[in-house]
Amino acid sequence: MATRKADWGKRTANKKTPGTTVDLEDRVEVPAAVDQVWTRLEDVPLVASCLPGLDPATLVAESSSVYRAKMVNTVMGISANWDLRATIEPDPRSRRLKVLLDGTDSRLNMKMHGVASVDVTQGTVPSQAVLDYTAHLRIDGSLAAMGGPVVRSIMADALNQFVAVVGGIEPAPTTLWARVKGFLRALRDKIFRREVASSPSQPRKDHP
Repeated sequence: MATRKADWGKRTANKKTPGTTVDLEDRVEVPAAVDQVWTRLEDVPLVASCLPGLDPATLVAESSSVYRAKMVNTVMGISANWDLRATIEPDPRSRRLKVLLDGTDSRLNMKMHGVASVDVTQGTVPSQAVLDYTAHLRIDGSLAAMGGPVVRSIMADALNQFVAVVGGIEPAPTTLWARVKGFLRALRDKIFRREVASSPSQPRKDHP
């Protein structure tokens, strides 16, 4: 009995929740003056509009730097209804914006944690600004099983939208769902081939 109990404890300790971690960083010039870009960065609803699936009508301020909103992401038939909490910390002197994201979906027992920072500096000419940004996102739970490529696609498109918005550029049509569908199609094919290869061959029945 003691051995069985020890084995069970070991198996339980080694059990891990599925998770996906994605990191992105880039440096890009936008055709807008530094002051214009910084003014847009301080516009919380404008920045929030870049988050895929966020409902602007649910955006409320808990304090001068903490905001809450609802966000829905659907992948592979799984809809995550996030209760999102964002802490936005602008530093006008250094022109650096830091954003902390925490999200939960109690129904799917999922958690999200992310941190992003944007530094605005002068470009090569007065009418240009440079955005240096980094982003780190961790998702644990059901949606994490879709893997890094889809999460990376969502983040990349959100950042592209963000750059277009704060830079005063008309956003280009997103190709997110085309990329997601292509990835999911390839994933389904891979899983199907794996199941076929691992399934035991059925014994042949001889009929009289």
